[in-house]
Amino acid sequence: MEIVKELSEIAEKWTEPEYRARPELSQSTLGTYEKLGFDGLEHLFDHKETPSLTFGSCVDAIITGGEDEFNANFMVIDVNVTDGGMDTCKQLVSMNLPYDNFNDIPEQLVSDAAKIVGFWQADKWDRRRYSEVLKTGNVADYYRALRNTDKTLIDTATYQDVLNSVRALRESPATSGYFADDDPLSPIRRYYQLKFRATFEGVGYRGMMDEIVVDYENKKVFLIDLKTSSKTEWNFYKSFIEWGYCHQARLYYRLVAENMAKDPYFKDFEISDYYFIVVNRKTLQPLVWKFTDTKKYGELIYGKNKQIVIRDPFTIGSELQGYLNLKPLVPNGINVEGPNDIVSYLEEM
Repeated sequence: MEIVKELSEIAEKWTEPEYRARPELSQSTLGTYEKLGFDGLEHLFDHKETPSLTFGSCVDAIITGGEDEFNANFMVIDVNVTDGGMDTCKQLVSMNLPYDNFNDIPEQLVSDAAKIVGFWQADKWDRRRYSEVLKTGNVADYYRALRNTDKTLIDTATYQDVLNSVRALRESPATSGYFADDDPLSPIRRYYQLKFRATFEGVGYRGMMDEIVVDYENKKVFLIDLKTSSKTEWNFYKSFIEWGYCHQARLYYRLVAENMAKDPYFKDFEISDYYFIVVNRKTLQPLVWKFTDTKKYGELIYGKNKQIVIRDPFTIGSELQGYLNLKPLVPNGINVEGPNDIVSYLEEM
């Protein structure tokens, strides 16, 4: 069939760096704020880089952008270094030291860098800390590689796990259809990394979707996010709560729905509940999870004892934007001129 208009035509045309630099609130910002609260506002936009996040980014790059995107952002090296050693080397490189070789760096500087990243932090002996850094693996080769590239480094073992995860996602009966190539004669189209923005209740939001599948013949839109989880695939519902993916599902749905509603062609399309496709690098049993409360507004309550309370993303966003704009010294509701009621706060615990 002839496709009158592509969904990509109503998405933002930002590059990923442009998207990351935007001022609108993102689902990750909302999730971070819900975890850290008012006391964590100064760390709200800290750069986050962990082995788990890097692994997920590698899988995302190959699935959504192919080998070219992976090679543009990552470099595979045959070097075995523990997380502590890698973090120390990254800290040393960030310090812009005049040393091309790790072995030329004074022990004191290496020890200082290790202490900053939390490696053997409690030990007061710099020489001991330095010797422990050396035991983390081939830090000299890792440091040299870091100095000579702006790409993210991954070791060969991690790369093999990435390839195994990608293969599982593409071959599993549960998930292979989501990542198949488009058939020019089919009304189904797959879009990766589409970006949308919208303003709700005076607050700007943005979102980048891992994948959106559009059935143009039946006018259906499917919203999909890919997750690499340290938990087994069958335990993803726990990660869903732990990492605030509930905010992502509801916010992204609203962003896409708002943009489609404004378009004469897409306004009659039906949007699915949010789908999460999950893979664990060890078990390699990809599963699909559907969030059937995607379209609900307001507070959501789950759990045997109703102990899981999830605020609406707009409630979180409005509160957070107020803090960012006004920069108050204390959280909302705290009385700085008189007594505060302990009982009322205990009842919220």
